[in-house]
Amino acid sequence: MSEAGESDPERQAETRHKIANIFQLLSTLTRMRLQRAAEPESRRHLSWMLDMVAALGALQHRLNSPGGEDFGLYIEDMAGQWRRSCADRPIEIAVAVQPLQVPENHASALALIVNELVMNAIAHGFPDDRAGVIRVELERLGERAAVTVSDDGQGYDPHAVETGGLGLGLVNGLAAQVRGALTTTCDNGVRSRLEFPIAARAV
Repeated sequence: MSEAGESDPERQAETRHKIANIFQLLSTLTRMRLQRAAEPESRRHLSWMLDMVAALGALQHRLNSPGGEDFGLYIEDMAGQWRRSCADRPIEIAVAVQPLQVPENHASALALIVNELVMNAIAHGFPDDRAGVIRVELERLGERAAVTVSDDGQGYDPHAVETGGLGLGLVNGLAAQVRGALTTTCDNGVRSRLEFPIAARAV
């Protein structure tokens, strides 16, 4: 093996470490702006951005850990963060995942999609301290895979929701980026399922 080949993993690890530091800095700066924001709408947008930065930062940490490209492990990592977001509310986060390696660029899009769907369920699915369960599932379907986020909350009228809004607009755009098909049903809660093609090297 050439010296250049031997140094590639070290170079990649160093690059990922630098990227992780950038995400940490972005998180700190966003949090500082959030503390100074007075308008509710500004605080809402900054809180949303902080959640997205945290999701990508957690992905970078996973990529630097054993089994880095296993997206199932990333979801398990995020489960603790989602539970903390529930604070003392009676919401259960249930995770059922299969091992699945995905390309790093697709992993970033999938991380944002899953995080947005879960955080949306936490924010809107269980008003007035209503108890419930949010389930996150990842499964392989031959040459495709599916990630599903479902809850048994109050649901919503899909015709009354702005699909081009900040969160749903992001989800729809990123679903197209991974060449996925996203379906959402609102029956006894909300169930969003994204099916997408996977690389042949996925486990």
